[in-house]
Amino acid sequence: MTIHEPATVPPDAYMTFSRLVRTQTRLWNAVDARVRVDHGVPLTQLTALQVVAATESCRVRDLVDTLHITVGGASKVVDRLASAGFVTRVVNDRDRRSPVLMSTRSGRVLLEVSAPTIDAVLRDELVGRLPAEDLITLNRILGQLAGPAEPSTGGAP
Repeated sequence: MTIHEPATVPPDAYMTFSRLVRTQTRLWNAVDARVRVDHGVPLTQLTALQVVAATESCRVRDLVDTLHITVGGASKVVDRLASAGFVTRVVNDRDRRSPVLMSTRSGRVLLEVSAPTIDAVLRDELVGRLPAEDLITLNRILGQLAGPAEPSTGGAP
């Protein structure tokens, strides 16, 4: 990957940044509203659950690193997922201070039944608005912006 280092920031960089953030917020809010209504959970919890399910020996630190949230935020979402019965904490034999998080059967069922809901919103709000080639290009560009250190989440956001 080539990283371009312009001598100066282009005058439209902030506009690009603002549009990216507003678009992400609009998409997040659309998906969040739909999964709350259809499945009774906020997207924050569903996103964390996706990471737990996709990450072997997942720890709170993995949520922090993958979702770019604080340790406190990750701990709170894990507490809520555990209270709802979607994840369990298992003693980590290698580090007893850092339990391993595992999705439960009900957590995996939630991921399975919510996937078509998310797909439907994204079909309306994202896929239906861009030609396939543009989606491929957008995904490539976002991958470049994420950088090589972006953890794999098995399809999780």
